[in-house]
Amino acid sequence: MRPEGGVRQRGLVDRRIVFSDAERDVRYLFPIVDRRWRVPFVIVDLGVGAPLVLDGPFRVDRFRFRTALRSNDLRRIESIPIEELGQFVHYDPWWVFRRVTGVDRRWIEAVFATNIAVPFRHGGRMHKVRDLIFSTELDRLEEIEAKAGLFRAVTFHPGDVELLSLRPAPRAQSNLRTVRTAKAL
Repeated sequence: MRPEGGVRQRGLVDRRIVFSDAERDVRYLFPIVDRRWRVPFVIVDLGVGAPLVLDGPFRVDRFRFRTALRSNDLRRIESIPIEELGQFVHYDPWWVFRRVTGVDRRWIEAVFATNIAVPFRHGGRMHKVRDLIFSTELDRLEEIEAKAGLFRAVTFHPGDVELLSLRPAPRAQSNLRTVRTAKAL
Protein backbone atom coordinates (compact mmCIF):
# COMPACT_ATOMS: atom_id res chain seq x y z
CA MET A 1 0.00 0.00 0.00
CA ARG A 2 1.37 3.43 -0.98
CA PRO A 3 1.90 5.87 1.89
CA GLU A 4 -0.61 8.69 1.57
CA GLY A 5 1.09 11.96 0.63
CA GLY A 6 4.58 10.47 0.87
CA VAL A 7 7.58 12.42 -0.39
CA ARG A 8 9.83 10.73 -2.95
CA GLN A 9 13.61 11.20 -2.86
CA ARG A 10 13.65 11.80 -6.62
CA GLY A 11 11.21 14.66 -6.03
CA LEU A 12 13.49 16.43 -3.54
CA VAL A 13 15.18 18.44 -6.27
CA ASP A 14 14.82 22.17 -6.87
CA ARG A 15 12.66 22.84 -3.83
CA ARG A 16 12.45 25.73 -1.37
CA ILE A 17 12.76 25.71 2.40
CA VAL A 18 10.80 28.35 4.26
CA PHE A 19 12.56 29.16 7.54
CA SER A 20 11.10 31.33 10.27
CA ASP A 21 13.30 34.21 9.04
CA ALA A 22 13.96 33.56 5.33
CA GLU A 23 13.21 31.40 2.29
CA ARG A 24 16.04 29.58 0.50
CA ASP A 25 16.28 27.73 -2.81
CA VAL A 26 17.55 24.17 -2.42
CA ARG A 27 19.07 22.27 -5.29
CA TYR A 28 19.06 18.85 -3.59
CA LEU A 29 17.75 17.67 -0.22
CA PHE A 30 18.94 14.32 1.14
CA PRO A 31 17.21 12.85 4.19
CA ILE A 32 19.72 10.87 6.26
CA VAL A 33 18.15 7.68 7.64
CA ASP A 34 19.13 5.64 10.69
CA ARG A 35 18.66 1.89 11.18
CA ARG A 36 15.18 2.47 12.69
CA TRP A 37 14.07 4.16 9.43
CA ARG A 38 14.01 7.57 11.17
CA VAL A 39 15.42 10.80 9.68
CA PRO A 40 17.45 12.68 12.32
CA PHE A 41 18.64 15.34 9.84
CA VAL A 42 18.89 16.23 6.15
CA ILE A 43 21.79 17.31 3.99
CA VAL A 44 20.93 20.40 1.97
CA ASP A 45 22.73 21.41 -1.23
CA LEU A 46 22.02 25.07 -1.93
CA GLY A 47 23.89 24.91 -5.24
CA VAL A 48 26.69 27.18 -4.01
CA GLY A 49 29.20 26.40 -1.33
CA ALA A 50 29.47 23.26 0.73
CA PRO A 51 26.42 21.13 1.58
CA LEU A 52 24.83 21.95 4.91
CA VAL A 53 23.01 19.97 7.60
CA LEU A 54 19.58 20.83 8.93
CA ASP A 55 17.53 19.15 11.64
CA GLY A 56 13.78 18.67 11.18
CA PRO A 57 10.90 18.60 11.51
CA PHE A 58 9.46 19.90 8.27
CA ARG A 59 5.99 20.48 6.95
CA VAL A 60 5.29 20.08 3.25
CA ASP A 61 3.63 23.02 1.50
CA ARG A 62 3.39 22.09 -2.21
CA PHE A 63 6.95 22.48 -3.55
CA ARG A 64 8.27 23.99 -0.34
CA PHE A 65 9.19 22.70 3.06
CA ARG A 66 8.46 24.77 6.12
CA THR A 67 10.41 24.67 9.36
CA ALA A 68 10.30 26.67 12.57
CA LEU A 69 14.10 26.83 12.50
CA ARG A 70 16.03 29.89 11.40
CA SER A 71 18.27 29.92 8.32
CA ASN A 72 21.33 30.30 10.55
CA ASP A 73 20.49 26.87 12.04
CA LEU A 74 22.03 25.38 8.87
CA ARG A 75 25.44 24.01 9.81
CA ARG A 76 28.42 22.52 8.00
CA ILE A 77 28.48 18.79 7.34
CA GLU A 78 31.70 18.57 9.35
CA SER A 79 29.56 19.31 12.44
CA ILE A 80 28.46 15.64 12.28
CA PRO A 81 31.23 13.46 13.75
CA ILE A 82 32.65 11.35 10.94
CA GLU A 83 32.20 8.12 12.92
CA GLU A 84 28.48 8.91 13.37
CA LEU A 85 27.96 9.03 9.60
CA GLY A 86 28.65 5.28 9.58
CA GLN A 87 25.32 4.74 11.38
CA PHE A 88 23.22 6.16 8.54
CA VAL A 89 22.16 5.65 4.92
CA HIS A 90 20.94 8.03 2.26
CA TYR A 91 19.92 7.68 -1.39
CA ASP A 92 21.66 9.88 -3.95
CA PRO A 93 21.03 8.43 -7.43
CA TRP A 94 22.82 11.45 -8.97
CA TRP A 95 25.99 11.04 -6.86
CA VAL A 96 25.92 14.77 -6.11
CA PHE A 97 28.78 14.48 -3.64
CA ARG A 98 31.17 13.79 -6.54
CA ARG A 99 31.01 17.52 -7.35
CA VAL A 100 31.21 18.85 -3.78
CA THR A 101 33.93 21.32 -2.93
CA GLY A 102 34.83 23.09 0.27
CA VAL A 103 34.38 19.98 2.44
CA ASP A 104 37.10 17.86 4.02
CA ARG A 105 37.56 14.82 1.75
CA ARG A 106 37.10 12.42 4.70
CA TRP A 107 33.50 13.60 5.11
CA ILE A 108 32.82 13.26 1.39
CA GLU A 109 34.11 9.66 1.48
CA ALA A 110 32.02 8.98 4.61
CA VAL A 111 28.89 10.25 2.83
CA PHE A 112 29.72 8.13 -0.27
CA ALA A 113 29.85 5.10 2.03
CA THR A 114 26.25 5.73 3.16
CA ASN A 115 24.77 5.99 -0.35
CA ILE A 116 22.49 3.03 -1.10
CA ALA A 117 22.33 3.82 -4.84
CA VAL A 118 24.25 0.60 -5.54
CA PRO A 119 22.99 -2.93 -6.23
CA PHE A 120 22.45 -5.11 -3.16
CA ARG A 121 21.60 -8.76 -2.53
CA HIS A 122 18.45 -9.68 -0.61
CA GLY A 123 16.68 -13.03 -0.52
CA GLY A 124 19.16 -14.51 -3.01
CA ARG A 125 18.42 -11.86 -5.68
CA MET A 126 20.15 -8.69 -6.74
CA HIS A 127 18.14 -5.49 -6.27
CA LYS A 128 18.65 -1.85 -7.14
CA VAL A 129 16.95 0.97 -5.24
CA ARG A 130 14.72 3.03 -7.53
CA ASP A 131 13.34 5.52 -4.99
CA LEU A 132 12.72 6.16 -1.30
CA ILE A 133 9.36 7.35 0.01
CA PHE A 134 9.35 9.45 3.18
CA SER A 135 6.60 10.75 5.43
CA THR A 136 5.38 14.24 4.54
CA GLU A 137 7.25 15.64 7.56
CA LEU A 138 10.49 14.00 6.34
CA ASP A 139 10.90 12.44 9.78
CA ARG A 140 10.85 8.77 8.68
CA LEU A 141 11.39 6.52 5.70
CA GLU A 142 8.23 4.61 4.85
CA GLU A 143 9.13 2.58 1.76
CA ILE A 144 12.01 1.57 -0.45
CA GLU A 145 11.10 0.95 -4.07
CA ALA A 146 13.57 -1.40 -5.71
CA LYS A 147 13.94 -3.37 -8.87
CA ALA A 148 14.94 -7.05 -8.94
CA GLY A 149 16.25 -8.07 -12.33
CA LEU A 150 15.01 -6.18 -15.36
CA PHE A 151 11.30 -5.82 -14.65
CA ARG A 152 10.32 -7.04 -11.18
CA ALA A 153 9.36 -4.21 -8.84
CA VAL A 154 9.85 -4.84 -5.12
CA THR A 155 8.76 -2.69 -2.18
CA PHE A 156 10.45 -2.90 1.21
CA HIS A 157 8.91 -1.58 4.44
CA PRO A 158 10.40 -1.20 7.92
CA GLY A 159 11.41 -4.63 9.17
CA ASP A 160 11.71 -6.15 5.68
CA VAL A 161 15.38 -5.33 5.25
CA GLU A 162 18.25 -4.08 7.42
CA LEU A 163 19.04 -0.62 6.05
CA LEU A 164 22.74 -0.60 6.91
CA SER A 165 23.21 -3.81 4.89
CA LEU A 166 22.23 -1.91 1.72
CA ARG A 167 25.35 0.29 1.83
CA PRO A 168 28.20 -0.48 -0.55
CA ALA A 169 30.88 -2.83 0.69
CA PRO A 170 34.18 -1.11 1.55
CA ARG A 171 35.81 -2.83 -1.43
CA ALA A 172 33.19 -1.37 -3.79
CA GLN A 173 33.98 2.07 -2.39
CA SER A 174 37.66 1.62 -3.15
CA ASN A 175 36.79 0.43 -6.69
CA LEU A 176 34.55 3.48 -7.16
CA ARG A 177 37.41 5.72 -6.07
CA THR A 178 39.75 3.95 -8.54
CA VAL A 179 37.28 4.35 -11.42
CA ARG A 180 36.81 8.06 -10.67
CA THR A 181 40.58 8.58 -10.48
CA ALA A 182 41.13 6.71 -13.76
CA LYS A 183 38.46 8.82 -15.49
CA ALA A 184 40.13 11.99 -14.22
CA LEU A 185 43.41 10.97 -15.85
